[in-house]
Amino acid sequence: MILTRKQASYSQASINELLTDQFAFNCKKHIIDLGDLLGLVGGLRLAAQERVLAEFRHILGEVDAFISFSSESVAAPTAITTNLQEVQLPEALYVAELMIDDKSVIARAKSELGYKGKARSRKSIVKMALLLNGVGTDSWVFHDEKLFSFQDMEQSGLLSVVDPGSVERLETTDLADSDEVDNINILKQLLSAETREQLKHRQVRTHPKDGFFFFGPTEEAQLERRETWVGKRSSVRRVYEVKYQKKDPQKVAHHQHFSFELTFTKLVDKWYAQIVPSWYYSYNGFVQSHWHDDLLSQQKRLEHNSSVRNAVRFVAYFLSNTQCAAGADVGMRFLSLIEFDVRDAEDDESQDDPNGADEELAEGTAA
Repeated sequence: MILTRKQASYSQASINELLTDQFAFNCKKHIIDLGDLLGLVGGLRLAAQERVLAEFRHILGEVDAFISFSSESVAAPTAITTNLQEVQLPEALYVAELMIDDKSVIARAKSELGYKGKARSRKSIVKMALLLNGVGTDSWVFHDEKLFSFQDMEQSGLLSVVDPGSVERLETTDLADSDEVDNINILKQLLSAETREQLKHRQVRTHPKDGFFFFGPTEEAQLERRETWVGKRSSVRRVYEVKYQKKDPQKVAHHQHFSFELTFTKLVDKWYAQIVPSWYYSYNGFVQSHWHDDLLSQQKRLEHNSSVRNAVRFVAYFLSNTQCAAGADVGMRFLSLIEFDVRDAEDDESQDDPNGADEELAEGTAA
């Protein structure tokens, strides 16, 4: 693939002279440019196109900042802030064999928890078993008939649904440095689960289907929620608000929630959370409004580069100050956003640090 526009034609004969019998290359099929790529994406169904767009947002991060940096008509920034926030992994995790009677759990759930349907998955049965034992933590992962958690199983209450004699303590690096895809996926799920557990103590909810996080009210009948955070200066951000109908101000139109997605990934030897901020619109504080897509589209049209950048920095600040609000401290920390120093070499020399501390890759503050 070439980043510039490809030529109208290429000489296949010239290419063939460079090839061996073990390598085939067809100029018409194998030379593509961005136009060809766009054509392939355009041929996909809408749901697939949306997934491709979401992946590009995760990969590119703050693309508007790079466009501003590349444009001669706009003053170039000295650093580009990415949407990657470094994560400090806990030192250890625990694993044990699950030990529950599914039929008994479902029967008890129907009588004690008011459960009326059939269990959708084994994971839901595990969740009900924990609730029946008075355990509300979400910091666990079920995989291959085993329960994994960063939290000590005895202290967290998870011991109530596992075989006590099978509990094993592992180093987190056993999963982080593994070549097995399952082990990496378990670690990613554990990081997500521990994040959910930490955030729910600060009234940040998790969407049950799509898994993104959204801010809710901190008390009953609250009409607005604001959070103070520190970037270049102390600021206040509205993260939740009840909106009323214009025609009938006594009736609620919808609830507006600041939201964000987190995707955990490993780059080189460190782990990061990719932050994608957005908005969520519900009709009752939980369930998505029928007008969600239209409302989100209207909100996005009001946002610009600095809005997205500040939203990412706010989420990073909020996450870095969240672990102390949770119950058990397992050692998971959200650290700094990555910043790329984009100053020219001449600028570096003119503004050289007398201590020689300039680096090409600098990690900024969490804000």
